Amino acid sequence: MTPPRWGLLDLQYTYLDDGFTLVATTDVPCHLFARMTTTPPRKHSKPTNRRGLNVAWDIRFCFVVYEDNEQAEAGDTLTHTFVKDAWPVCETRWFYFLGTIGGTASPSETAIFEFHFPAPPPEPPPPILHQFAGGTYNRTIQGANANWGPAHDAATGTVLTWDEPPTNFLYAWSTQTVLYRIRRAYLVYDTSTLPATALVQSADVDLFIAAATPWPGCGLQHIFVTRGVQQLPVLPSDYGAQLPHTTILGELFIRDLVVGQYNHIPLNPAGLEEISLTGLTKFCVRIEYDVDDIAPPRLPFEVQWYSAQKGAGYRPTLTVHYYPA
Repeated sequence: MTPPRWGLLDLQYTYLDDGFTLVATTDVPCHLFARMTTTPPRKHSKPTNRRGLNVAWDIRFCFVVYEDNEQAEAGDTLTHTFVKDAWPVCETRWFYFLGTIGGTASPSETAIFEFHFPAPPPEPPPPILHQFAGGTYNRTIQGANANWGPAHDAATGTVLTWDEPPTNFLYAWSTQTVLYRIRRAYLVYDTSTLPATALVQSADVDLFIAAATPWPGCGLQHIFVTRGVQQLPVLPSDYGAQLPHTTILGELFIRDLVVGQYNHIPLNPAGLEEISLTGLTKFCVRIEYDVDDIAPPRLPFEVQWYSAQKGAGYRPTLTVHYYPA
């Protein structure tokens, strides 16, 4: 009786973190084993009688040390899966397939395959870090009125001079005393030295906090970074021009701010898009009440930080991490 036979139609492999998944496809259902070795197969000649002469023309390959790996599927199948994990990096293995049909050993075998598990690709280099100092055009503009609406929606405001010595302060502020007062701080950075092809990965607006005063028990306790639309130098009309720009580019919970050091406000994807590769990058820092247009409690709800005029070690900065292209 002729022994049952099978043929290999296809062999696919998928990289794992530490090895391979092998999937063999055969022409008839069968149950396969992958005979595998890490020792290169030996090659030798087998004497053969041809026309009365013994000649060593037939070449044979053999495995000296090996292991047989059974397919994952039960019974006879057309698809045969072998998962080989814990395969050391840069190790080469040789294997071929043999098997049974209906429980009967088949003389069919395949060619010897050679697989090498390569080293993983190298870790990409860290992005380049570039820190930009805020310019001396940074200013705070204040709106004030006995009523919240006119204070918040005024077409113009008052450009404060507290960026100058001895205070050197910029403010994001919302309060009600005799009047409602709203302060919006404008920051500008010259980011034109970034490569035109820069791929920005992350960025922070860094403020050296001098004071942070939230109203106790109040739920609205963030400072928001929004798009800045200020002129250079800042004009009173920039106060009103800022109103429609309420998309939040970065935020920090006021109670998390640490006085007497730099605090870093991470920019979200919308904030990263605001970073200019060809000119000036502008931001406005506002209290959450201001952005959401909600009248605040009576006591100050404010954040103060140092302006560029304070000098090195205190200037508002913009830290950008990027790849050149």
